Amino acid sequence: MSAVLRKFPFRLKSSGVPRLGLAFGDYEKILCAPNKNDCPSVRHMSKNHGLYNRNHTKISPRRKTSFGEKQHDSMSMGKGAPSANGVTDMGGNGVHSGKFMKGEVLDCAIDLRTCRPGTEINIPYELTLTESLHEFWQSSFHFQDRIHTSTPFARALGLQDRVFPFSLVLFLTGAMSHEDSAKVQVGFGKCVYHWPVFAGDTVKKIFKVERVRNTSDGNHSIINFKCSLHNQRGRLCMSAEKRLLFEFPVPESNVVIPPDKSETSQLFRDHLLSKSDVMSGMGSHSLIPLQKGSMILHTLSRSITFSQSQQLASLARLTHERHFDVRKYDAKTEIYVPAGLVLGLTISASNRDFHESLNEEIESVSYVHHLHPDDVVSAFSYITNVDENLPGELESISVRTIGVKNIDLNGIEIPMELLQTEKTYTKSVDHICKSLCPKLTNKIIAVVDRKIIRQSNRREVFLL
Repeated sequence: MSAVLRKFPFRLKSSGVPRLGLAFGDYEKILCAPNKNDCPSVRHMSKNHGLYNRNHTKISPRRKTSFGEKQHDSMSMGKGAPSANGVTDMGGNGVHSGKFMKGEVLDCAIDLRTCRPGTEINIPYELTLTESLHEFWQSSFHFQDRIHTSTPFARALGLQDRVFPFSLVLFLTGAMSHEDSAKVQVGFGKCVYHWPVFAGDTVKKIFKVERVRNTSDGNHSIINFKCSLHNQRGRLCMSAEKRLLFEFPVPESNVVIPPDKSETSQLFRDHLLSKSDVMSGMGSHSLIPLQKGSMILHTLSRSITFSQSQQLASLARLTHERHFDVRKYDAKTEIYVPAGLVLGLTISASNRDFHESLNEEIESVSYVHHLHPDDVVSAFSYITNVDENLPGELESISVRTIGVKNIDLNGIEIPMELLQTEKTYTKSVDHICKSLCPKLTNKIIAVVDRKIIRQSNRREVFLL
């Protein structure tokens, strides 16, 4: 085949389709034919490089040209035209020597080594949200709160339609399409749902570098981002602090970026609180009263498949190879479920027992161990506080929810230190589990501290 290529150098597009007007299958037969009589598409190839088609009509040979000079014959069309020295220009992305060609990888990721606190990254992508995305999320994660499932209930609260779930909006907010060099996501900081998101909204993201620091070994760095999601009207819908671990050190900085005024607003929460009388008239659907100091073992357990993980990651425009590339990574042990989906599984496992939730706010999320496709996720929660000083029949609960994988929690005694510690990073959690509860070793995937506003289940006591 190489001899044919040297004698009759076909010019190719970057896609590999020949510029001879022949079908690609015929082209392959030309290259593979041992002699001219075996070629099904060309009857004769003359010594002066003349070509004849099936109808014995001669195709004019190419005329040698120098760089910068255009060819106007039938074989010169755009990129890929050879010059007099046999080197093919492929649009600046590679060089063709006549026999082989090497491609060039375009790096679309951001070089975070040069980013400092205050650096703002405007993501150019926009995404119009649809009902099908909402339904796909509901089919993968269990949510049964009426504000997410019932249009009449949402409209009774003065909303235009049912609201996208908190975990879905957070997943969209934190998905970073322009950053592929992170080793792993460490966690989330304060996450606030400022303005409701509905089907039909078009959203875009802005990331701002808040803090950069190196790890104790000096070989890695942790960069904190403030992620914000805006709708088509420029309204801030959600803000979240995100922490990522990178496999390179950076110049550290002690600069602290103050929060924007819009990031402290709670318009969505305040609107729901103002509708407490409406909800009182509709009645509470909360099933169980909650008390401070209670620990709940959530019975709902479910997994997410590799196909679901890929589809949801693609919908959020994630591009990290750890979520997709099974040629490079083993699907069972090395492919990671995206962090936003890990949080979605952990929150949804507890949703039924906290019914009926209206709004939530995350104080902190720590990712402890990786989750792989088909791992079964369950959770348990510890109620740290119950605040009933809200209008009507509403209450605010502070809760720590811990997601675990591939373990039955029945009969396991959970250490109080795990439920109350402020040090929720991997090393600390592993130390607690190994010393106090070995069954949980390497089983914890996430520790989530959050506040939930929900309709209460109050039992009034009358003294006679």
